[in-house]
Amino acid sequence: AHPILSVGRDGEGRFLGLAEDGGAPSRRESLIHVHLTRLSGEAARGALEAALEATLADVRAAVEDWKAMLKRLGELVVDYRWGTTPLEPRVREEALAFLEWLGADNFIFLGMREYRFVATEGGAYVDPIGETGLGILRDPEVRVLKRGAESLNAANAIGAFARSPEPTMVTISNVRSRIHRRVHMDYVGVKLWGDDGRMTGELRILGLFTAGAYTGSVREIPMVREKVARVIEAVGLPAGSHSAHALLNVLETYPRSELMQIDAATLQSFALAILALGEHPRIRVLARKDPFDRFVSVLVFVPRDRYTTDLRRRIGEVLEGRFDGKTVSWMTAHSEGPLTRVHYIVGRYRGVTPEVTQADLEREVAGLVRTWRDDFALAVETLDDEGVVRDKLARWADAFGAAYREAMSAAVAVGDMGVMEELDASAPFAVRFYRRDGDPVERIAAKLFQLGAPIDLSRRVPILEAMGLRVIDESTYRVAPAGGPVVFVHDMTLAHGAGRAIDLHENLIGRLEDMVAAVFAGRAESDGFDALALTAGLDRREVAVLRAVARWLRQARTPWSQDYLWTALRRHPGLAVDLVALFRARLDPAPSENREAAEARVRARMEAALERVASLDDDTIVRRFMAVIGAMVRTDFFRPDADGRPRDTLAFKLTPEKIGDLPRPVPFREIWVCGPTVEGVHLRFGPVARGGLRWSDRSQDFRTEVLGLVKAQQVKNAVIVPVGAKGGFFPKTIEPGMDRDAVAREGTAAYRTFVGRLLDLTDDLSDGAVVPPPATVRRDGDDPYLVVAADKGTATFSDTANAIARAHGFWLDDAFASGGSAGYDHKKMGITARGAFEAVKRHFREIDVDPMTTPFTVAGVGDMSGDVFGNGMLLSPAIRLVAAFDHRHVFLDPAPDTAVSLEERRRLFALPRSSWADYDAAKISAGGGVFSRTAKAIPLSAEARALLDLDAQHATPAEVIRAILKARVDLLWFGGIGTYVRAATETDAQVGDKANDAVRVTAAELRARVVGEGANLGMTQAARIDYGALGGRCNSDAIDNSAGVNCSDVEVNIKIALAPAVASGRL
Repeated sequence: AHPILSVGRDGEGRFLGLAEDGGAPSRRESLIHVHLTRLSGEAARGALEAALEATLADVRAAVEDWKAMLKRLGELVVDYRWGTTPLEPRVREEALAFLEWLGADNFIFLGMREYRFVATEGGAYVDPIGETGLGILRDPEVRVLKRGAESLNAANAIGAFARSPEPTMVTISNVRSRIHRRVHMDYVGVKLWGDDGRMTGELRILGLFTAGAYTGSVREIPMVREKVARVIEAVGLPAGSHSAHALLNVLETYPRSELMQIDAATLQSFALAILALGEHPRIRVLARKDPFDRFVSVLVFVPRDRYTTDLRRRIGEVLEGRFDGKTVSWMTAHSEGPLTRVHYIVGRYRGVTPEVTQADLEREVAGLVRTWRDDFALAVETLDDEGVVRDKLARWADAFGAAYREAMSAAVAVGDMGVMEELDASAPFAVRFYRRDGDPVERIAAKLFQLGAPIDLSRRVPILEAMGLRVIDESTYRVAPAGGPVVFVHDMTLAHGAGRAIDLHENLIGRLEDMVAAVFAGRAESDGFDALALTAGLDRREVAVLRAVARWLRQARTPWSQDYLWTALRRHPGLAVDLVALFRARLDPAPSENREAAEARVRARMEAALERVASLDDDTIVRRFMAVIGAMVRTDFFRPDADGRPRDTLAFKLTPEKIGDLPRPVPFREIWVCGPTVEGVHLRFGPVARGGLRWSDRSQDFRTEVLGLVKAQQVKNAVIVPVGAKGGFFPKTIEPGMDRDAVAREGTAAYRTFVGRLLDLTDDLSDGAVVPPPATVRRDGDDPYLVVAADKGTATFSDTANAIARAHGFWLDDAFASGGSAGYDHKKMGITARGAFEAVKRHFREIDVDPMTTPFTVAGVGDMSGDVFGNGMLLSPAIRLVAAFDHRHVFLDPAPDTAVSLEERRRLFALPRSSWADYDAAKISAGGGVFSRTAKAIPLSAEARALLDLDAQHATPAEVIRAILKARVDLLWFGGIGTYVRAATETDAQVGDKANDAVRVTAAELRARVVGEGANLGMTQAARIDYGALGGRCNSDAIDNSAGVNCSDVEVNIKIALAPAVASGRL
């Protein structure tokens, strides 16, 4: 708002008030009212007031001296028309026309000052003549030419102007206008002549060209038209031709301020370069330095479809850096053609303008203009022939999203593309470790590629952190190639967990990538041992050796946790390296030197290093590792698998007595199998030993379970020649919630791996000669005898074991595993249960009970799918099974119908796989039922409470199981896995079955009249003694189990005896 008001003021200009029309003396003033954001502080308000006063002062100076400046211009015109000058007539006339054109409303005069020309030996300079200043140049402090804060009197440029034939010069001043437009004012320099025709000085005119100067034809503007004509003439295009019209258009659309300033030669060069863009559009950068070295004027042509504000800004930053200046203005011109022109003025404030070639500038601008996709196409074109490149671009050009393109260069994308092209359903994962440019030495990065679906952060992070790395940041990118499945790229920023530098050489990259890929493929485990790849330089399989030793130590009841073990080795990476060296010295089939000497040297080095270990625990742990490795007599580590690849599951044969401090009895030999899918152990108490293989559910201490079983096996085997042996394995891939079929598949696969590894470390026989395993060092002599049998969980696996033996070419063939289709099927025969039931019948006869005719109550451990429990509960029609439990369910039937329940048990036994949940509820007596062991509580009916002697209406599954074990029944039948009864003098820890600590009872609490055991270890030996002393009737489990052992022995002996006849074809 700016109303015109009549204002009264005193002699000093102070406001007196508004005057009435026709009243007291007043003057007309324009009141300008402007709303501003709030200014904070007096300093800001003072600065604004000073700026306004300076602007008004410029306006007053320019207005007051307007006529004087026009008058001086007129005098200059007269001097040029009539005075003595060395100018040629044509040049004089053009100069006159230009000066007159300026005065004809084509220039806003804001300031004028004359300068005296002074020639020296070093060049020339000009001195301002102070009294000649008009307009804003009244103020002697205002300098037309300056660089930064300093005045500029460029001798070379002034001398060059003085020597040139041109009478005028147009350029840009350093002074920004505060009037009309906030831009740098145009500076017109006009030579002044003395009476003798010599140049005496210069009149400098400051102001702004008006709109007419920018809109009029270049052929009508004096001085400009002369330059244009010279360019057209020099180029020599035929008049009226298309090219001539195009050249004229280039000149008409050339930035008008530039036309005023540029010399004809440079204009010709630039005009031709621009003209060529019409035929071949491309990036073009045309830079011109100001004669006084204060500015660089740069014309930049870029593709119109690529032009953005951000591109304009980034090009400006490049120019600023190249010319060591600051962009003071820019102007964009969009034409109908394919290019956009941006005119930059780069201000210079110090030093000499750097020399920059046009090619360098265009190369840099092209790099900015080029899109990521352009760069990607160029990078792909270097890979292969045209056809392959075309196919790759069709598939991958649009695959990468904006986030990926922002973060990754096209060259990086081509590398990632190569990785992703290798992914398929059989190998959906890949990983690449690298270091980004500029990252510190303790930081690296990893890209994880996954086909089809992203990998949860909760899965990625623990794996990387287990390797001794710390995850700092991550970004996930979705890459969608045409016609192919989506790939997710997880870019992880990592640092050394302890903040140390990481020497990311090729070997380390290979080790880390192999380790991560193996973990995600399920071919390796992930835990703290993995950090030894980073800290000790071990590869994945060398780490697996130390992990396997640690897992064996856990099974051997070491007092330390796995975390404590790997922490100790990570504290002493050099000793970890030496442990692997010790392993290689003992068992590598291709040693580089004498094996004993190499082992002695490693041990000596380790002993010296251990002297420097301050922690007793660390010292003891390393020595335990040394002892286990020192007890190894065979391994399949150095033997490739059937496909020629390194093995992921490792097997070691040990002589345990060399280790020391082990739970007794100590086996003669032991094979330890450890891998990502299975762990297992096989204990033998002599060169010729037999025993079953058990599917254990005790992940932490199955060796303790097997050791307990083999004690009984020793006694059982007293009736045959071979001594006792026992094996157990734990499948590691079974997840909670898996259905029965999935559990069976995983368990069978684990059994196959376990049995295969046992055979891999066993000698073979051929024509009576021992054939050692390939690529295997044997430090225990010949050892070709290995016979196994079915056990809990493996009753139907004998055919599988024998097929593995046959595939190995093992000399025992189907005598390797007793039972199966070509042997005695223990489950079908029910031999183990029948043998145990004979012992039960004897116990009952001693108390005048015939268990075949007199109904008797039974509580049991197991379910009808099992060999021992299932067969046993079908051996008498008088059985009244009132309660049972296994690892899944609790079964209660307080008053069963003897005949009906027998038929239902027979139905369940005939199913391929069954559980108590399959029991027909309609055939359970009142108050009974089947309950899950995972339930929070089990409701107890009056009948169930009476059966179990419990008062509460609800009890936990553990409470119910303890009550079943203590139930007042005739027979307690053990047909499942676990030790459920101990002596009062024993602790649960001494029993060594942690899984059943919560339900175990003492022998004194048993109220069953008889205990029968077709399984093993249902009671500790001390508990059997206590129970017998209290009047209970039971045998050693070895006695109850002996029928199965004897049956297997008969089968194996027959097969061995008849093997030669079979081999020769006589049978």
